[in-house]
This record gives sequence, structure tokens and C-alpha cells, in this order.
Amino acid sequence: GMSFLLLPGMLPDSAQIVSEVGQEGIGYASVLMIFIVIATIIVMNLLVGMMCQSVSVVASVEQEELVVSYVKSELQSIMSKLDKDGNGVLSKHELERILLNRSACKIISGVGVDVEGLVDIAEVHLFNDKDEVTFAEFVELVLQLRGANSSSVRDIVNLRKFIMEEMSDQEERILTAIYGIAAVPTRPSKFDF
Repeated sequence: GMSFLLLPGMLPDSAQIVSEVGQEGIGYASVLMIFIVIATIIVMNLLVGMMCQSVSVVASVEQEELVVSYVKSELQSIMSKLDKDGNGVLSKHELERILLNRSACKIISGVGVDVEGLVDIAEVHLFNDKDEVTFAEFVELVLQLRGANSSSVRDIVNLRKFIMEEMSDQEERILTAIYGIAAVPTRPSKFDF
């Protein structure tokens, strides 16, 4: 009686298999039904978990895009007010004025960037061999220096390159100070790229 309602209602696809197993014994049929129910619940939970993960990833990507858009638009607005020559690029003086602007500092620190650290690194990173930088380069640096960012291989390679350049400069200064000569070219190390 009850099996006629339970099997077609709860397990319509498996009703025939459970009936055949039930002919061997009611215990076997009960174990098979419990297995099918538990397996169905596990698969359903797995699918729900995958869907939640997908929604989480999409939300984090959207959040990142919003942050980038917000920083660009707000800093662009401030730059347009402080860019005296109107050429769209930042000189050291213009960048200094932006970083001294309270609104800009609030925006930059609001996305997790240490403004004092940005001031220190901007001189070395942005103005290494040039007098002006584009707005896009400045925004990229701001977004790279967020505290929530994780280190990448590119960051380690850039750090290594910076350290090698600084050590080479220091070596040249020391040799110049001691011997009054420029640094003697050294053979490349096996670690040089």
C-alpha cells in the first residue's frame, strides 16, 4: 500500500529498481531508498555550493570594478582642478599637489592605500627616468599599492630589479668615493635575467 505512493511520489526514476530490489527483501529496498535520498541531498547541496561560489566570485569582480571606476573618476575630477597646464599628464609638482589635497588623500586611503607610502614610492616608481607621468600610470600605481592586494611573481621580479639597480648605484658611489673612478664593469651573474 504505502510503497505504491512513496516510490512513485518520492523516487519516480528509481521506483522500478527499488521494487526489484524489494523483491529480494524489504531491508535491501530500505537501504537502497536511504542511499538514493542521501545521494540526492548531497548532490543538491553540492550544486547549491557551486552556485554560491559563482555568485561570490561575480560579486567580488563587480566590487573590484566599482572600486577602480570610483578611484579613476574621483581622482580625474581632482586632477582636472589641479592640472594648471591642462596637458593631462602629471609633473612631480602636480602630483605633490594632488597628494597634499585632502579629498585625494581621503579617496586614496579609502581604497586601502597608505598615502605616506605612496608619496615615498611615487618618486622612485613613477618618476624614475622621466619628468611627467600619465594619469593612467598614477591610478595603476594607486591600485597596485592597496593593502588587500596579494604579492605576485611580477612584484618579486620588480623588487629584485630595484634592489639590483640600487646595489649597482651604491657600488659605483663607493668606488668613486674610494678610488675616484667609475665602477669597473663586472661579469654578469648567473642570477641576472
